[in-house]
Amino acid sequence: MAKLYINKDIAADADKMKYWLTGDDCVSFSDIQGYIDWMPGDDNHIDIELHSCGGDCTEAYAIYDALRASGKEISCKVVGKAASMATVILLAAPIEKRSAYQHAEFLIHSPYYPSSAKVGELTLAKLDELKADLQTEKEKMLNVYVERTGQTREILDAQMIADSWFDVNKAIELGFISSIVPAISASTKEPIINNNSNSESMAKESQTTVSKSLLDRLLAKCGYAKIEDVPAAVGMVITTSTGDELTVEREEGEIQVGDPASPDGEYVLEDGRTVVVIDGVITEIKEPSSSEEDTQALQDRIAELEEENASLKANAKSETDTRIIAAVTKAGGENWLRKVTGSYVPAGRSATPQAKKHEETNPVSKIDKKLAEAREKNKKRFN
Repeated sequence: MAKLYINKDIAADADKMKYWLTGDDCVSFSDIQGYIDWMPGDDNHIDIELHSCGGDCTEAYAIYDALRASGKEISCKVVGKAASMATVILLAAPIEKRSAYQHAEFLIHSPYYPSSAKVGELTLAKLDELKADLQTEKEKMLNVYVERTGQTREILDAQMIADSWFDVNKAIELGFISSIVPAISASTKEPIINNNSNSESMAKESQTTVSKSLLDRLLAKCGYAKIEDVPAAVGMVITTSTGDELTVEREEGEIQVGDPASPDGEYVLEDGRTVVVIDGVITEIKEPSSSEEDTQALQDRIAELEEENASLKANAKSETDTRIIAAVTKAGGENWLRKVTGSYVPAGRSATPQAKKHEETNPVSKIDKKLAEAREKNKKRFN
């Protein structure tokens, strides 16, 4: 069971700035609608604690209708004051589910235009129009009071005209509540129950406090009453093969795709698996490949690189070759080169180099041989 606190004036969203400028706050229909939307789907009970002097009629009726149309069991307890349109919100709960603290106060009155209302120029026709509007608003309020309290129109009308505060006993008499909540520390007696035919015994209920802040609405949506009820996240810290730490929100068992994890990245575990974490969630777990497959893949890659290297070497050119080719290309390419070098060969000459012939030697006579021998002998003798 969620608890809804309505402890401020009731005003439209457009008027909230006026309240904030004065340091006050207010409750609007959109606040209550948002509260109902944020309630867990399986929570079928709204317990209201009411302490408000009322306010905008349109907003109050919208809150009253939204509570009754929510399909939830509504209970309401007045903890301080319930005045003006706050009493209409009180009546969103059935009579047996309406109660008040012992010193709570109530006030109902006929509707009126506040002094700050823009009513335009006051003419007789305008006054008649304003009077008719106020009478319609009063009848609307009386219809709700009569329907939800079970009291007569005359008695309720007299109380509205009196425009005075009344206590819890009078509230029971008029049918606005059915019981008074006693101080538990002072008495263990059962609450005082109204004996009129419209009331029934008030069921005892366990209460879970939920305020209207965004955090508390989120907690209520998740099924928690307060932040302390949220279980602490259980983190499994895994050390990767590189010494990094990967935190996975899992108490036990093998990590799985979809487990919350941090930080984002790709991690190789000590068992060879690769874990991919994207946006705080494990998106992929890659199994390690076998060593034979790794070795074969490396060998294939080496062979591919060697073949590529051999091809590059075969087609490689020196810097000088590159410069000559660039110069010839710039000058005009092969046609220019043929014109410059030409192919003319002089007559009587062979374009093919010929090997040198051995020179022929003159024959030596016998006399010359004898003279040469004599000269040799004389040289040896004088030596």
